[in-house]
Amino acid sequence: MTSDDQEPKTPEQYFKNGRAWLVEAEDNLVEGQDSATLAMLAIASALLALCSQFIREREDGADG
Repeated sequence: MTSDDQEPKTPEQYFKNGRAWLVEAEDNLVEGQDSATLAMLAIASALLALCSQFIREREDGADG
């Protein structure tokens, strides 16, 4: 779920990745494995999505 391309991700892509990490963390928790790292990735992805959305809204506001 990582990306080597240099294109900025959209908020939707960050949320999609965060959801995938969260599902993986939940699956590992059920299996009794350590899921803290996966949960942190999910949280980080959600925060990046919020930041990306904020930047998009600021750019849209500056254009119009």
